[in-house]
Amino acid sequence: MIYKTKISRRIITMALSAIFLLGAFTEHGINASANVKDLNKATRCTFLVPEGFIPSSTPGLWVNEHYPLESANVTYKVTAIPQDRVLTNAEKAKGEKTDTSEVEILYDELTQDMYKEIQEQNYKDIYGDNISFNVESFDSNLLDGFPSYVIKSSFTPENSQTIHQTAYIILSSNKIFTLVYSRADDDYFEETFAESMASIHVK
Repeated sequence: MIYKTKISRRIITMALSAIFLLGAFTEHGINASANVKDLNKATRCTFLVPEGFIPSSTPGLWVNEHYPLESANVTYKVTAIPQDRVLTNAEKAKGEKTDTSEVEILYDELTQDMYKEIQEQNYKDIYGDNISFNVESFDSNLLDGFPSYVIKSSFTPENSQTIHQTAYIILSSNKIFTLVYSRADDDYFEETFAESMASIHVK
């Protein structure tokens, strides 16, 4: 029971850590012409919570109803992108900018190597250097007309089970939606997770 509880806490910590990927990505200062402000606006992202999963005390985190005996979980985060200001004539005369963000968020330059670098360092900061992190697949496509990444990865903390994650990163001009599905080697929720993933839509 103690061992399983420790695994469950690790998976939840890592899942919550994964949803901050985009913040780290933009800090790399990549030069590209594809700015998220050129995309369409989104009002919401919807998906079916996997059967047997319930809200936890942490907002945006669902755990299995048998947690901590079952450690699988789903995390969801919406990140608002700062919108341009409408300047007064006086502000224009002072040369103030309409852009409220000092970071240009780009969407067409995220690579598998970059994702691996960011996430591997992320987890090393939490659990130390002895962690094996692998990106198993890295796909970019359109989801309901919005650019998205679907990234499958796995990692093995020292003296722990291998943890499998599937991350969805969906971008619009005003919001970034991030979903992360996480499970340990002995958590058999592939089919349940697949049904939830198939239900993801952005409007």
